[in-house]
Amino acid sequence: MKKDLLLIDGHGLAFRGFYALPPELSAADGTPTNAVLGFFNMMLKVLDEWPVEGLGIFFDPKGPTRRHELFAEYKQTRKPTPEAFRVQMPLIIELCRAMGFPVFSRDGVEADDYIVSTAKACAASGWDVKVLSADKDLFQAIGDGISVIRPSRGVTDFTLYDGVNFREKYGFEPPFMADYLALLGDSVDNIPGVPGIGEKTALDLVGKFGRLEDIYENLESVPKARRGKLEAGREAAFMSRVLVVPQETEPAPEDELTPKEPDMSELFALCTRLGLKKIYARFVDETETAAMAAAAAEVSEPSGEETELEKLLEADEIALSPAVIDGAPRFFAAAADGRVASFDGRGGEERALFSEWAKRGKLLLCGYREIMSDYPDFPLPERERIYDVETAHYLLHPDRGGAAGMERSFGEPVKAGSGLALRLFRYRDALAHGIDKYGLAKVMDEIDMPLAPALAGMHTLGMHTDAGKLEALGAELAQSIAKGEADIKEYTGENINLASPKQVGDLLFGKLMLPPIKTTKGGGSYSTSIEVLEELAKLPEPICVVPKMLIKHREESKIFSAFVQPFIKYSRDGGGVVHSTFDHLATGTGRLASRDPNVQNMPVFGEWADRFRSCFTPRTDDGVFVAADYSQIELRVLAELTEEEKLIRAFHDGNDIHLETASWVFGLPAEQITAEQRRFAKVVNFGLLYGMSAFGLAQRLGVPRPAAQQIVDRYFSVLPSVKNYITESANEAKERGYTRSLFGRIRPLAEVSTTEGRGAGAINRVAVNTPIQSTAADIAKIALFRLDAALAEKFPGARIVLQVHDSIVCECARKDADAVRALLVKTMESVDILSVPLKAEPKSGNSLKDI
Repeated sequence: MKKDLLLIDGHGLAFRGFYALPPELSAADGTPTNAVLGFFNMMLKVLDEWPVEGLGIFFDPKGPTRRHELFAEYKQTRKPTPEAFRVQMPLIIELCRAMGFPVFSRDGVEADDYIVSTAKACAASGWDVKVLSADKDLFQAIGDGISVIRPSRGVTDFTLYDGVNFREKYGFEPPFMADYLALLGDSVDNIPGVPGIGEKTALDLVGKFGRLEDIYENLESVPKARRGKLEAGREAAFMSRVLVVPQETEPAPEDELTPKEPDMSELFALCTRLGLKKIYARFVDETETAAMAAAAAEVSEPSGEETELEKLLEADEIALSPAVIDGAPRFFAAAADGRVASFDGRGGEERALFSEWAKRGKLLLCGYREIMSDYPDFPLPERERIYDVETAHYLLHPDRGGAAGMERSFGEPVKAGSGLALRLFRYRDALAHGIDKYGLAKVMDEIDMPLAPALAGMHTLGMHTDAGKLEALGAELAQSIAKGEADIKEYTGENINLASPKQVGDLLFGKLMLPPIKTTKGGGSYSTSIEVLEELAKLPEPICVVPKMLIKHREESKIFSAFVQPFIKYSRDGGGVVHSTFDHLATGTGRLASRDPNVQNMPVFGEWADRFRSCFTPRTDDGVFVAADYSQIELRVLAELTEEEKLIRAFHDGNDIHLETASWVFGLPAEQITAEQRRFAKVVNFGLLYGMSAFGLAQRLGVPRPAAQQIVDRYFSVLPSVKNYITESANEAKERGYTRSLFGRIRPLAEVSTTEGRGAGAINRVAVNTPIQSTAADIAKIALFRLDAALAEKFPGARIVLQVHDSIVCECARKDADAVRALLVKTMESVDILSVPLKAEPKSGNSLKDI
């Protein structure tokens, strides 16, 4: 039986960890630890998933290697190694050795060459070798007995590539990876490649012809434009291949590829110093783990000096963390010098003392909106004297919102209580550099912090439900679902679980012999998705009968289980009011999120959806909902970002932008544009903005792909600034590592949750559309908190009850409806950030169905 061996690209894994985890991660003495944590989290997760008997970790040597002799410019364009990374590399190597893991580095030999030579030698002698690396160069080694594990998302997900799934992904054999990379080049290592040849072209050429020699022998069959680039770059291509092909070297000795017993004293000292409690715990029993936890607590877990609240409040700045102790709320306050005090904030002398302090002091907390939602009457300082660590963290890491994201960033639990209150000073200081570096204080002070009280107020007020109507709807739906199941059973003679895709597939394509439309993602069975059912429902009777019955059953079941039943419970728990949480620190783009329950995602289409939405009504008989939607706000932001004159002029003139686009694309006067052509233009406007290809456009429009491509080409020819923006904004964002909106909000691309399965353009799409979505979201948020303040001043009985991305819904007395509507529209349209005018379209009604 073969033994398993894992060979690790040490430098590559460390670099990925360094850029995947936040730079704020550090030990108690200030030593950065993001590369250390990223490296060991990845390595240990892979060892958990693929246990091995042999192990080797390879690092690049200092100084030049053989490739510098071949190509003097090799790696000359690389930026200097960040100092924060440089100081962590020796720590990683020390920890590997303390853990008993074999470490290899050889002067003049790159780690890639060392790994491939070792992998081939060990595979030849009977090992089953796996190589862990983020470097595509190592795909060349895949073959008999050798596979490659590659990170596919952050530091948590990995994909194992053998010959089969490599060919499925790239369309050629693993050794041809050298030819593919030779065409592409590598700007990081200054490998030239062939100028003008991109990933898609390289894949096509290698997939069709194979090696460089075969590509150049068949230039006459290559399109003229490509042929010219290939001819001009012939020398560079072959030189690039020499640089990317692994060079043979003496392999690591097999007898040194066996892990040894860890040096527990050395490992304990390193992990204690760096605060790596969880990593150390993997190597020890429970007794030793407890000892480590106690020792690490002395380093990273603050233990404050208890003092009286009155004395603590002599400080100008304190940190506050509420927690529920034995079912009752308790507030923990801390000073920067390590003193702590706790008190019952619900009333009494201590609350009065804090209330007086709040009139002058500065407060540090974690979760401003949450504290106001949970303790709406608690006396807090004016917003300008509050610093929210959660908001600061979110601004730097928008794809890591919430406590879990903060724990990932800081490498320790973020649990309410005295310990968190003490740590808030350290967290604030750790985040301060990034807030200053990216200029995010303005976003924090002028958008996210002012928004928090408005969102807390929306949660506290809630949205009224007609409980009786909602429960009656539930009973009627349950009856209709039961009848539908009985009808299907009677018609087919089969008693199956309609929630089981397999059983439904067997019924449709086995017993009823209906034509299968497509297979499931894995290809193991036929799909029964709603899209498949809708296609089958278009066929003549009797083929369409059961698919139509299944569509009806699914629609009813979804409304019943996903909406009616949960909202009945929320309504009961809230005494006829649903108290959703509106969270502005939860999405990568900055859009508001709604949870417990999600009231931004209610069903819209169909009779049952209308009846469900009609259950949400004003809380008084003389009340009414007044709402307004931003009209085409993201296209207006696009006009601003691209400075496209046609779009800007159309918005200034108040024209129908989709009609105008159709006129430009089809070359006809606006009055001659048909409804179908306008629909095409609308799909194009939004589809291309978010990365839709001509293939996707063809599917959406129901036209042949060449026709869709012609529409795309025509669109970009008449709106060239949009094309330039899509290309340039993606390149700029990837070069600097983050997107930036018009308000200055950033989104680090390395932290975006994308996977290879989403396609090569996933990061491009994020880079292009995040600034647009983010700017539009911030416009809506500014309007929301300004409106909240204006309503409190002018119409105290009116309140905001709902926000759904581009729309705001208010509840007010019927007599005030016209005035509130005018105030709502004026507030939404007066957010001054774009040169094109904003437009809000109002409506009103007696339920959510009406608006």
